[in-house]
Amino acid sequence: MNERFDVLKQDAKLGGMPESRGLNFYETDYNLDFLIRFYVPKDEYEHVRPLLSRMGAVAGEELDDLSREADRYPPEFFPYNKNGERVDHVKYHPAYQRMEEIGYSQFGLVAMSHRSGVMGWPTPFSRVLKYSFWYIFAQSEFGLCCPMSMTDSAARVIDQFASHEIKKTYLPNLTSTDMKKLWTAAQFMTEKQGGSDVGENTLMAKKVGDQWELWGDKWFCSNVSADVALVLARPEGASKGTKGLAMFLVPKKLENGERNRYRINRLKDKLGTKDMASGEVSFDGAIGYVVGDIDNGFKQMMSMVNSSRLSNAVRSSAMMRRSFLEALVTARGRQAFGQALIKLPLMKENVFEILLDTEAAASMVFFTANVFDKTENGSEEYKPLLRLLTPLLKGYICKRARYITAEAMEIRGGNGYIEEWVNPKLVRDAHLGSIWEGTTNIVALDVIRAINKELAGDVFLKDFKLRLSNLNNDYVIRAAKLCLKKAEKFKEKVDSIVQKKTFEHEISAKRYMDYMYHLCAASLLLEEADFQLSKDGSYRKMFIFMHYFQKYLLSSNVTGAFDRSLNKWLDAIIDWGQIPANVIEDLLNELEPQQ
Repeated sequence: MNERFDVLKQDAKLGGMPESRGLNFYETDYNLDFLIRFYVPKDEYEHVRPLLSRMGAVAGEELDDLSREADRYPPEFFPYNKNGERVDHVKYHPAYQRMEEIGYSQFGLVAMSHRSGVMGWPTPFSRVLKYSFWYIFAQSEFGLCCPMSMTDSAARVIDQFASHEIKKTYLPNLTSTDMKKLWTAAQFMTEKQGGSDVGENTLMAKKVGDQWELWGDKWFCSNVSADVALVLARPEGASKGTKGLAMFLVPKKLENGERNRYRINRLKDKLGTKDMASGEVSFDGAIGYVVGDIDNGFKQMMSMVNSSRLSNAVRSSAMMRRSFLEALVTARGRQAFGQALIKLPLMKENVFEILLDTEAAASMVFFTANVFDKTENGSEEYKPLLRLLTPLLKGYICKRARYITAEAMEIRGGNGYIEEWVNPKLVRDAHLGSIWEGTTNIVALDVIRAINKELAGDVFLKDFKLRLSNLNNDYVIRAAKLCLKKAEKFKEKVDSIVQKKTFEHEISAKRYMDYMYHLCAASLLLEEADFQLSKDGSYRKMFIFMHYFQKYLLSSNVTGAFDRSLNKWLDAIIDWGQIPANVIEDLLNELEPQQ
C-alpha cells in the first residue's frame, strides 16, 4: 500500500463523525497521480507533482472552508448607488473574492493554457496537466469554475477568431494573473423563448454608423458581472435560425470609462452554485464588436461551448471524486452494528460503485484532454473524435454525478443531509452540470449529429480497435477480446445511424450515448491496466476493468465470483494494494462463457 493512504485508514469509533477536511486532495488520490504518469513524460510529471501537491493542500482545507462560507452568503445586487445613479453593482462575499485570488492568480487556472510562466512553468500547460489542477480545485469549489471556464474559453475564441485589434485589447487582461488587471468573461446566449433552441433567439443587432448596437434581453447569464461578454445576436435582415446569428464582444465599460448600455434586471435564486452570480440582462443599445465572421457566430460560439463541455465534465468528475472521498472516510471512520461501516457487505458494494464510476470518469476526461492536446498540436485525424467525445462526456458524466453525490450523501446518513456537511452542496451543485452547456437530451442528439455529419462513430471505433491492438499482458489481451466483440455489435448500430437516420435513432440517442461511453471507458481501463502491469506488475486496474465490464457491458447478471472478489479485495483496491493474478483468472473464466 502506498504510504500516502495511511491517513484514510481511520479506526472506526463509537460516535465518530469523520470527514475529509485537512486531507491533501492530490496526495490521497493515487488514481489521479497514476493518470498523470500515464499521459505525460516523466520529467514533466516530476516537475508538476509539487505544484499539484500545493493545490491539493489548499483544496483540502482553505478552499473548502471558503467555498462553504461563500455558499452561505450569496452575492448581493445593487442596481443604484446612493446618488441614484445606475451602477448594477454585484457585491461578492470576501470568501468568494479570496477564492478568485486562489484560482485566477495563485494557480493561474485560466492563464495556464494560454501563456508561459504560470507558476514558473516554462510553456503553456497542456490540457492534461491543466485539468489535473481543475480536477482538484473543483472538488472543493464548483461555482467559481463557471466564470473561470468561460474566461478561459472566451480567450480561446478571441484568439482564434477575433481581429488583431480585439486580441490586443482584451487577451492580456483575460489571461492575467494580476487581480488588478484581470478581466473575467461570460457567454450570454440563452433567451426566454430560445432555451436549448438557440435558433429562436431574437436579440437584435443594429448597425448605427460604424458601430453595432444590441437591443433585447438575455434570460440566463452566468457570471453576470463579467467585464466582457460574448453575446449571440441577430443582425437586422439576417436569416432565421442559428445561421443568422453573429457573435459580438460586449464590454461592461466602454473605452471612455462609461458603462455600456445594458442593465442587470435581477440575480437568479439558484438551487446550487449560489456563490456565483447569474442574472437576467436587458440590452438598450449596448455597443458590441463583431468577433470573426458575422455569418458564423453560432459555430464560433459552439467552439466555446464544446471546450466548456469538457471543462464541465472535469468538474462533475471532480465532485464524484470528492463524494467518494467523503463516503470512504465515513465508511471507514464510523461504527455501526459493532463494526466499521466498510465491513458491512452492502456498504462495500456502495463504496465500490462510487469508486468504479469515479475512476472511469477520470479516465474519460483525461483521455479526452489528451485528444484535445493532439488536435491543438495539429493532428487533424483526432478532430472528429474530439467532436464526439465532448458531448459524450458531458451527457453521461454530468448526469451520473447527480446519482453519485446523492449516494455519498446517503452513506453519511442523517449528517449527510445537514448543510454543515459538504454533501448537500455537492448534490445541489451536481444538478447544474447536466443543464449547463446543453441538457442531456440536447447533447445526446449532438452525439448522433457527430456520427452522421462528421462520421465520428467510425473514427471512434477505429481509435477503439487501435488502442486494444497494442496490449502486451496475456490477461489484458484476453479481456480485450471481450471488448472487441461488444464493439463489433455496436458498429452495426453506428452504420445504421449513418445510413438510415430514423426517428428510432433519436429516441434511442441517450442509450447510444451511454453505451459508447461505457465502451470507451472500458477500453481505457484496459489500456491503463496494461500500463500498470508493465510498470509494477499490479492487477489492480485489471480488477477495476473486470467489474466495470460486468456492470455496464454484460447483458447477463453474472455475480458469483464478482461479489466474492469484491468482498475479499475491496480494501486492497481502495489502498492500491496488490491483487493476485488468480483473482483475474477467476473473473475472466466467469465472463468468457457469457460472450
